[in-house]
Amino acid sequence: MSELVIAAGVGTLLIMASGVALQSTGTLIKQSEEKTTLRQNSTNGLRLMRSEVERSMHLVLNKSESFTNDQTHINLNDSRYTSLVSECSTLAGNRPFKPLFGVKMIELNQPVLYGISLGAGGFTIERCGAPLDPDGQYNETANVFLSRVLGDIGAIPCRKESELKEGESLATVCEENGPSRAEILESTDYTFTAGKTPSRSERQPALRIETDTNYKLVKFIDPTAAGEGQDEDTITESFINKLGVGDRQVTYQPLYFTAFARADKRVDNFGGEGQGGPLNGAFFQNITSSNVRFVIDGSGSMSACVMWGDGYGSWRTFYDPNYGRYRDTRRICALTRMEALISEMTMILEQLPNNTKVGLTAFSSGDYKNNKEWSESTSGLVRLGDEGKRDSAIQFVNTLDNETVTRWGGTDPWDAIQKVFDDTETDTLYLMSDGQPNRDRNGGNWSNWDHQSTADYYAGENNNRKHEGEDRALIVNTTSLGLESPWLEKLSELTQGYYNQIDKNSLTEAQDDVS
Repeated sequence: MSELVIAAGVGTLLIMASGVALQSTGTLIKQSEEKTTLRQNSTNGLRLMRSEVERSMHLVLNKSESFTNDQTHINLNDSRYTSLVSECSTLAGNRPFKPLFGVKMIELNQPVLYGISLGAGGFTIERCGAPLDPDGQYNETANVFLSRVLGDIGAIPCRKESELKEGESLATVCEENGPSRAEILESTDYTFTAGKTPSRSERQPALRIETDTNYKLVKFIDPTAAGEGQDEDTITESFINKLGVGDRQVTYQPLYFTAFARADKRVDNFGGEGQGGPLNGAFFQNITSSNVRFVIDGSGSMSACVMWGDGYGSWRTFYDPNYGRYRDTRRICALTRMEALISEMTMILEQLPNNTKVGLTAFSSGDYKNNKEWSESTSGLVRLGDEGKRDSAIQFVNTLDNETVTRWGGTDPWDAIQKVFDDTETDTLYLMSDGQPNRDRNGGNWSNWDHQSTADYYAGENNNRKHEGEDRALIVNTTSLGLESPWLEKLSELTQGYYNQIDKNSLTEAQDDVS
């Protein structure tokens, strides 16, 4: 009898444990599905916003500083835009609509506005303006159209009582009977000052934007940047999240976005799932391979500023290509070479099909901080559609400007290139650099005599290169930023790839001197 009772008890425990396990598995599956949906929705919304920013002439916005007489077309408070702002607010109905910025198109009399509003899941970014036809053309004769671009914009969390310092108390907005989300949004200001919207506080949307002196750049930045004398918090980027019961966070995703007007022409008609169709950017073009490695320059020269912001801030170090050395300046830089590269790599990794297998390597020199490889791809290509891999790849790319620029390192690409040739599963390499190598392959001084021999050596690595018994020559597509690179051009020619040279005007309209 006792054995029967014990057996029954054990059986009950097993059933209960199985039930708990199934429930936990179901929760994990649901969270994974929600995260996938959140990513897909954000990718689609950011793609639309990026395409409109990049096809525009300039932004339209509010700023605290005065506009000059020849800048009235940029001033969102100008009377010519009053009716559009009013119409967008009317279309939002009972929801607030706070303009963030507008984008002015050649073919439209009125700009397309992007504003922040409210949805069932929290804050949203809405698009308001002339609708787009299926062929991508604007229909200005149709009524102004309001549509959601991004949902689930996160809110800056309230601090817990345990996190308060001595003498501090909970913020009024965090009290039990605090203001509603709508009231919070109505009190949130998105006026640009010194090229940035204000830093966000508790319960406000986790979204902050930076632009440049020519009002062509839109960049999402840390929404809670600490001022002088303030402690840094754990929030480092704008974000979206999905909330559950009691506003408990279910999923979280950083919100990376950088785009600038007329800067580059991207083609977004890449193939569907499993097709690996073409994807194009300023740095990398015609991405069609499903077995691809990116080898990108992580050296200190990538800190060169390509778009300056308004005003002056804290001292910061940049590489100055005009003088070939680092310089310190308090002038605000809105976009560096590295930030432009990170933005494009993030876009590419977000949009490549799930079946694409990738490897990522940043090269600099020696033991410097940016001489590193994505840990997931050190032993082989990684399928982006596998659980967590896409997020991990994007996270790796966004670490490339974390360290002090003088610790990024020099230009020594040889080991990184050789590893790609040795990995015969890879059939396409995208190689990008913004400077000539510090040394040749054998450690000697780099000179013009090295261009042809270097290209010939790596092209020779394709001789008898096989994967699983079949010939697989590596196609090398190269990009040179800021200067001509004969060895990169020759290498691409010899491996049936393309050579892409980007000068300073390919990313922006002008490169000012550091002051």
